[in-house]
Amino acid sequence: MASWLRTGRAPGWTAVAAEADGIYGVSISTPKLPADRPGVVSCGFVAGGQLDFESLTILSKQIAVSGYPWTATLGREAYNILVVVEPSVKHDELDQAVRWGISTMINYPANEADIAWMKIPSHPSQPNRPAHLYVAAARHEQVALCADIFKKAKLSLQAIDVRETAHRNIAALVERPGEGVALLSLGALGVQFTVTFQGELFLDRFVKETILDPDMDELARERASERVVLQVQRSLDFVSRSLPFIDLSRVLLAPIQSDPGLRRYFEQNLPVLVEDIDLATAFDFSQTPELLQTESQAGYFVALGAALRFKNQSLVDKHL
Repeated sequence: MASWLRTGRAPGWTAVAAEADGIYGVSISTPKLPADRPGVVSCGFVAGGQLDFESLTILSKQIAVSGYPWTATLGREAYNILVVVEPSVKHDELDQAVRWGISTMINYPANEADIAWMKIPSHPSQPNRPAHLYVAAARHEQVALCADIFKKAKLSLQAIDVRETAHRNIAALVERPGEGVALLSLGALGVQFTVTFQGELFLDRFVKETILDPDMDELARERASERVVLQVQRSLDFVSRSLPFIDLSRVLLAPIQSDPGLRRYFEQNLPVLVEDIDLATAFDFSQTPELLQTESQAGYFVALGAALRFKNQSLVDKHL
């Protein structure tokens, strides 16, 4: 399900992500020096919420950059992220072994799934800890449909990815030396919480609580927020107990398009410091000044992370 160019280094990537209100896309140049910020060359938005030929064609006129390959992020409902013990098999047997391992974890035949995986890294302080994999699984027709839309639009789609890796890539941009990054992102379909360390994904939680729904009454929002806080607390406790080499001294809150007091609620109820991510310190927005606004950053958050493929390409390659 994930793929990338095998030869050379792309001058940049163009990424597309479908959100509840429409399709967001960005093109990001690959930094020439490690200390350089990734430059966002272009950004665009098409209202509607569905990735189809018409919307993609319109978006491509806003964001396409010559020589930049494209990557698309699957919608939240289109895939599963699963954790399995890494099979002790030969490399050429790994695909089948992983497929067998997830067969009881998905609600369709495993041979109808497109899968990709990445290792959950081990640490010298835990030499006896079993090796695990994060596995992304999607129905083949979902992946094929996405690929066909780009083919029809005559766009060079080189990767299909998931939202968790987009989060990981942004976390890698903002992490401090020696610290882990706990990243909390509120979306229309739920709340994403990830923990990364040294640029690698160690923990992922998705909580299906639509606390940004403008029609939700205050009591319902408060109860939903309580459930989210509980899940985040449990995740922080898990990291403290099971991954003690990861120092989590703060939770970073991704930009929110409209904040009905949620930041303050998390600040008051989580056991660690809550800080906003300032994406302007992580990206160079000089060519896209509209992204200096927090509301814009919220909509483009996943697309921005997906375009950072030069940061970390640890999903096993699966050619389209």
